[in-house]
Amino acid sequence: MATYRTVTTLGDFGPWVSKLLLDLPCEVRADEVSPATFNVFCTRRETKDGSVLMRSEKGAARETPSQGYAPVLRAYPCDEGGSEVPTSSRVALEMGEIRVNKRIEGGVTRSRFVRNDYRVTQVADVCRDDGPVNGLVFDECAGDVCPALDGWHESVQSKAVDGIRLEYGYYEPSFEPFRPNAFSDLVTPPERAALIVWLHGAGEGAGGERGEVGRAYQGNRVTALSQRQIQSYFGGAAWVLVPQCPTFWMDDGESQLGRVNESIYVRALKELIDEFVAAHADRVDPGRIVIGGLSNGGFMTVRMCLDYPGFFSAGIAVCAPFYEENQTPEAVTALAKTPLWFVHSKGDELVDPTQTSLPLYRRLREAGAETHFTYFDHVEDLTGVYREPDGRPLRTFNHGVWTHVYNDFCRTDLDGTNVIVDGEPVGAWEWAADRRLG
Repeated sequence: MATYRTVTTLGDFGPWVSKLLLDLPCEVRADEVSPATFNVFCTRRETKDGSVLMRSEKGAARETPSQGYAPVLRAYPCDEGGSEVPTSSRVALEMGEIRVNKRIEGGVTRSRFVRNDYRVTQVADVCRDDGPVNGLVFDECAGDVCPALDGWHESVQSKAVDGIRLEYGYYEPSFEPFRPNAFSDLVTPPERAALIVWLHGAGEGAGGERGEVGRAYQGNRVTALSQRQIQSYFGGAAWVLVPQCPTFWMDDGESQLGRVNESIYVRALKELIDEFVAAHADRVDPGRIVIGGLSNGGFMTVRMCLDYPGFFSAGIAVCAPFYEENQTPEAVTALAKTPLWFVHSKGDELVDPTQTSLPLYRRLREAGAETHFTYFDHVEDLTGVYREPDGRPLRTFNHGVWTHVYNDFCRTDLDGTNVIVDGEPVGAWEWAADRRLG
């Protein structure tokens, strides 16, 4: 038996194992391996006790083990990180984004990491000049490679506030000079960079358990905020702070998902932000703290801007359940002190925009606030990656509009026109990067 390593891709629909890396006893050329050389079987297990994950597929009457064959799409010699090379003793097996390769299980209000156990069996000879290689089996994982996590770390709030200590993930920028594109000169990032505070949805909370803070920034591809496209708007360097809520951001102490729009986590979250800024005072610009979040985190974005008016340089509230009955004149006056960009979709199955973000946007506009609203007719893939069987863009549930935020597709206002800054059309992230206190 031999070991394999996994390569994890963080996609629009969560993390998944996109490659397996195998160490062979000999070097091979590209023409000596193919998808038919190996057979891959995966069993998904619970991380707590190693039991086989049981799930009910759509339309199924009962739960069945989450396991099955994972088709190999490509096979080729590779380097240590999985990149293709002409000759190597290491082979990469590319796989598709299918259920058995998914690294997270759950739904809108609760999710968890799972363990993907693979058994790779060589089913065709690798023909070498010195004789065939056959019968290899790889069934023990020796680690994972995830390029999107470069620069990411995890920690915990140093001091409890109201009995709450928040775990968090964070991205530390390199501050290295970079080229925005192949034709640009080198750009040197600022000495003190902006901070993006991003608040996850209900499904990525801790659920009363600690140690899975990674779900807060991997479950919905928050790592897009640390990639070149969005970082470039911030001069090539922006910190990203992603706290994990122990329950739900909408937890008011009595109801965890009620309509009163209060939160027991407000003070703890503000203290964490202050603590983080102080710990990196020589590298964080306190005048450029952008807050944003999706769904439950979209509510908390509005709540924090309401409770700390003028503290954040900008806010991006995505499908935010801040209900109309709580949009008092006093609340609107406080919120008007922070530039806000709302994102929502018609037909949202969980948060009705006509009861939440739409009336709030209109009240803020009437109050003279700087505010924008990107409103989608529905949610479908705009990247060209995901398609329906007939080739049309994949339609997903309309609450999941955050995929358009991470892909930087939010560029229009409620009337459908481009948002213009200094005579140029901008998207939500470029707009937020340009906001500064004072």
